[in-house]
Amino acid sequence: MSNTLPHPTFGETEPLIRDLIARAPHLINPSSGIANDFINQYNEALLLLENLPVLLPEMIDELLAWKPKTYVAYFESSPLSGGDVAIRVYKLLDDEFRSTFEKRIAVMNAIAQQAIYLIRAMQSKAGDLKSEQVECFCRVISKRLRIEIEKAVDLINHGGDEPKETSQVMADRLMAAVADVQSS
Repeated sequence: MSNTLPHPTFGETEPLIRDLIARAPHLINPSSGIANDFINQYNEALLLLENLPVLLPEMIDELLAWKPKTYVAYFESSPLSGGDVAIRVYKLLDDEFRSTFEKRIAVMNAIAQQAIYLIRAMQSKAGDLKSEQVECFCRVISKRLRIEIEKAVDLINHGGDEPKETSQVMADRLMAAVADVQSS
C-alpha cells in the first residue's frame, strides 16, 4: 500500500474546473481544487479550546455551541464571494480525492465534538467549570486537533502530494536562518 494520497484528477471536466478556479483565484487552491477558507471553522474550534482555561467563563458558551459544517454547507452560508464556485469545483473533484479529504475532515469533527462533549460533562449542574478542571485536557486535545488541521491543510495545499516539510519544521528552519543573519 502506497503512503501517497490520491492526487486530484479532473478528467474531461478539466477545462471547466480550470475556468472555475481562475474565477476564484484567492479562494480555491489550484493544487487541490479545495478552498483553504473551509479550515477556518476548525481553527476557530482550536482557538476556543486553547484559550478556554484562560478565558473561562466567557468562552464556554461559544465553544459548547460550536458545530462543524460540511464543505458545501460552509460555503452556502459564507459571505465570501466565490463560495458558489468553491462548491461547484468541489463537486467535480475526483471521488477518491474528495473521499480522502472528507475522511480527514471526519477525524477533525470527531476530535472537536468529543472535546466539546467531555467539557460539557465536566461542567457542574449549575454550568460552572473551573480552569484547573480543563487546563490539561484542553492542552492535549488542542495538540491533537492542531495536528489534524495541519494534515488537512497539507492535503489542500499539496493536492495529495507529500509536503516537503511541515509548517513547524519550516518555521523552525526560518527562525534559525533569521537568528543566523542577525548574529552575523
